[in-house]
Amino acid sequence: MNRGDLSRREMLQRSARAGLGLAAGLSLDLVTPWKTWGETPRRGGILTLRIPGDPPNFDLHQNTTYMVNHVVTPCYNQLVQYNPLNPDEIIPDLAERWEMGADGKSYTFFLRKGVKFHDGSFLTSADVQFSLDRIRQPPSGVVSPRAKTLSTIDGIETPDAHTVRIILKRPNPSLLAALAIGFTAIYPKHVVEREGDMKRTVVGTGPFKFKRYTRGVSIELERNPDYFIPGRPYLDGITIFIMPDTNTAYAAFRTGRLHMLRLSASLAQRARGELGERIVIQKVPAYLFDTFVMNSRQKPWNDIRVREAVSLAIDREAAIKVLGDGEGIVGGYMPPLGAWALPKEDLLQVPGYGPNKEADRERARQLLADAGYPRGFKTTLLTRKAFERLGVFVKDQLARIGIEGRVDVKETATAFDLVNKRSFDSSPWPFGTSIDDPDSIFGEFYTCQSVRNYSGVCVPEVDELFVRQSQTLDVTARKRLVNEMERKALPHFGKVILLWYYDFLGHWPYVRNYRKHPSLYNNNRMQDVWLAKA
Repeated sequence: MNRGDLSRREMLQRSARAGLGLAAGLSLDLVTPWKTWGETPRRGGILTLRIPGDPPNFDLHQNTTYMVNHVVTPCYNQLVQYNPLNPDEIIPDLAERWEMGADGKSYTFFLRKGVKFHDGSFLTSADVQFSLDRIRQPPSGVVSPRAKTLSTIDGIETPDAHTVRIILKRPNPSLLAALAIGFTAIYPKHVVEREGDMKRTVVGTGPFKFKRYTRGVSIELERNPDYFIPGRPYLDGITIFIMPDTNTAYAAFRTGRLHMLRLSASLAQRARGELGERIVIQKVPAYLFDTFVMNSRQKPWNDIRVREAVSLAIDREAAIKVLGDGEGIVGGYMPPLGAWALPKEDLLQVPGYGPNKEADRERARQLLADAGYPRGFKTTLLTRKAFERLGVFVKDQLARIGIEGRVDVKETATAFDLVNKRSFDSSPWPFGTSIDDPDSIFGEFYTCQSVRNYSGVCVPEVDELFVRQSQTLDVTARKRLVNEMERKALPHFGKVILLWYYDFLGHWPYVRNYRKHPSLYNNNRMQDVWLAKA
């Protein structure tokens, strides 16, 4: 989610312009629509991509960063998957078909036969049971960000080597969506038991095999000749270059060294201006959002008045102009253009979302005084190296109500370690979610026991509503409960949402058969992608 590099001075200048209403948004006609090419796929070639830093490790079950997901998901499969060419549809993957029980409290999956792991062993139902149990009930020492998402599973049965039956505590309309996300990989049980984890080992059933990792340089994958789908993959391999600097990555894309590159809105506009119709630019409303997280386990963030003051201080329209380069959406906890979004009139009632920012900031200063901080206070803003830009923006916003922030930039692995241990004061932090689903989003971020509830804010009423909506099969009734859950959660400021992003992907037109998914974590397997010139 690298959004480009800005100096602190340039960031503050942009903030000032945005505050004066002078930052112009980008035109929405920027995008070349994704096309169906209708050609006979060609075999061969190495697809080249970029990530901005080294992955902390390779264990999908324990990670939340796309710098792991994009690297190793081509090596794995799930039970089911999102259709690579239709992000709204769930289709078979390792399970060739499935059946839901009449009461909605069980699913039976029938596995493909003859599927091999990269070490030559055959996939069985025991591997599926082991992998899903590892996610939903992680053993000691294993962090599982999606444990809550699979918490409705009561047990997993394996009647035979190719049948998996999932028994639910209650009906769960979100189960298939949770199983389809790119992090729900099926691991070989014997390898995990031998190695202890999958942080250094990559052995899956996917279309590509792990070949080589040169730290700070690249990660190479090669074609799996024994892949269970005949004729796939088309590519000989994938090389992911590690390029921290955005300008270096863009230069590599311009020259064709990189075939595909995620772009910020401003870089997409630049690419269109410089390269014209020679490239394809895909744009989607993304499941990506910038936040400010306050650790409520310690002062001053344990005082809800202080957290509310921060929400009142943040100018969300300025965040869109400065951080999103004019492209973004104001929203709450659920994706603002999605099926579960809180209505705008409700969102405007949440402190900080109103149109009068000066009145908001005056109210914020009063709240700080009431909480015992009439002159503000100091805070350390922990963020990752790729997101210093976000840290500088938050620092500027806090200064407007008297809070003095110091941006503490860490490498990705160190930063994740600190937030996972809750060893931080406050943190400007970008997040992504795999699906637009309340079970997944609230289960991962906003319930009392959510693994990524880094703030520690716990609202029992929200947890009660979470359970109710999770077992409500009627979509209309469920939406009412989800909206109520968000109305109750937002005013506690477990996360202050700055903006939701649009996502841009540039690629050369000879890259065929790829469609950008709204989630950064889905459709990264590349089994159907081919190069018109190898």
